[in-house]
Amino acid sequence: MVARASLHAGKGGKSLNKAVFHSIVSAVLLGLAGPALAQAGHDMGSHDVSGHDMQAPSTGKPLSEAQTAEGATKAAEPGHGDHADHASHDDNTVPKVPTLLTGYGNGGFTISTTVPAAQAFFSNGLELGAAFAHKAAIAAMAEAVRLDPGCAMCLWGKALVSGPTINYGSDAKERAPLLVMVRKAKALAAKNGTARERDLIDALILRYLPGKNVHARDVAYAAAMRHVAARYPADNEIAVLTADALMVSSFVEDAEDFDHGAIDAAITLLEQVLKRAPEHTPAIHFYIHATEVSGEPAKAERYADKLADLAPNASHLVHMPSHTFFWVGRYQDAADTNWRAVEIGKANARRLGLPEPKGVWDLPYHAHNVIFGLGGAMMAGDARTALNLARPLVERSAEREKAEPFSQMLAAAGYFAMARFDDPEAVLALAEPKLPYLKAARHYARGEAMVWLRDLAGAKAELAAIPAQVAEGKVDRDHRAPEQMLGITRGVLEGRIAMAEGRYKDAVTAFTAAADIEETKDFMQFSDPPAFWYPVRRDVAAALLASGDTAGARTAAEESLRLRPRDAVAEDVLRRAEGMAVRVH
Repeated sequence: MVARASLHAGKGGKSLNKAVFHSIVSAVLLGLAGPALAQAGHDMGSHDVSGHDMQAPSTGKPLSEAQTAEGATKAAEPGHGDHADHASHDDNTVPKVPTLLTGYGNGGFTISTTVPAAQAFFSNGLELGAAFAHKAAIAAMAEAVRLDPGCAMCLWGKALVSGPTINYGSDAKERAPLLVMVRKAKALAAKNGTARERDLIDALILRYLPGKNVHARDVAYAAAMRHVAARYPADNEIAVLTADALMVSSFVEDAEDFDHGAIDAAITLLEQVLKRAPEHTPAIHFYIHATEVSGEPAKAERYADKLADLAPNASHLVHMPSHTFFWVGRYQDAADTNWRAVEIGKANARRLGLPEPKGVWDLPYHAHNVIFGLGGAMMAGDARTALNLARPLVERSAEREKAEPFSQMLAAAGYFAMARFDDPEAVLALAEPKLPYLKAARHYARGEAMVWLRDLAGAKAELAAIPAQVAEGKVDRDHRAPEQMLGITRGVLEGRIAMAEGRYKDAVTAFTAAADIEETKDFMQFSDPPAFWYPVRRDVAAALLASGDTAGARTAAEESLRLRPRDAVAEDVLRRAEGMAVRVH
């Protein structure tokens, strides 16, 4: 399978190209990436260098077994390449005995079958598929086929849920057996299927026809589904299937942008469904994704608020509201809903008999839940949750001998979280990792701890130890963002030291250099959530304020808030800048 483009675009409506996102999906299995609260002076103790109250460091709540170093072992072994099996990227909740799984939302529709159990497994398969419980969805559809071998739509359903999704594509070889399956469904439907069923089958055949250009096949399927949706304008399930098809077709390998028209059409269909059925979980799921990629996350907020309770056993759907919450500035809610998803993942691992404590990491969407939980927790200042997620990652990643550059970059967030929240002495006691980008992240974390301890000579030594470049020779695509991360951490630590020494103009220069790198198009593609812990532009604002440039501080703080709405640190800098401006006048 081929990983697809990111479904976060940010306010500018720009997405990743598919190749970049594939690297992120692979790296997700190692790193927990996210921004965090960080003041320009330092942000780990009771005061920063200017004397402003700050949050005290926390050692965090006790780690559960699934979050130990062994639990991170699997998370530190990402797949890489263009043939990762999309069915492995799910909740992995496949019962040993065919079972109808409840709590995964709603969906499904009546089909032509005389076997009630086949109907039940078919509908459950559609529910599971829309919840991204891919393996379980395929298993449910297989059971429906077993129960009624003459059921055309059961075969259609199995072919549908075995195909590409908005996260993972499929190549021509993988589609070949699905074409055989759906053609058999067509033959069966010719005998006893309804016109609606035949229309759905005919459309799906177009997705799986032979040819190396699978994107063209996805576009053809989406176009056919738009015709089917027009034929049945009040049919919620067809509208959602069509929206899904449009979203899948909207991304092209190595393209610089997505098909805005396809995303807009998907949003229109989903809004029609939600107007008729505001608790339709597949529609909510895809609407959160579509509005995120279109740069309009707030449109989905009222639906995001209800999704977790509508699908309480689906860890991915419990997680999904965070894609809205994070980008509207509800960082604590993003942390909380992901913590809930993480707990569901651990329960799933126990139920499946996966070995503890590492078994939960065999559920790859679990890593994505952890990533978003960490991102939300750090922006919210939730030290306990952030450290609970970060410590096992740091411990295990230090032992890794091989990992892709992107994977190392995302795993570095564990070091960022410890620098942000943990006891400085604990940070200084961290073992040196074996991988180069992680070594750099450790030097950064140690530098932050030394600034906090006012060991500025030590901090400068750690700054000098962060390499200017790790990649040998010309920096290729796989190394570009990890190399940019080096520049960001060097700039931030240099600025932190300058703030501690009262060299505020030097701090402005250093933070600006880091912020400019962070805000490049290449680096901002890492937005699921952002790869660096917080918007460095707010450090620029704090340094400008310390230097006496209140107007510049206000401008920088406002720019930072455009990057991360409702960020408490940037809001505080803005309030102080505005207060000083009033006093000056």
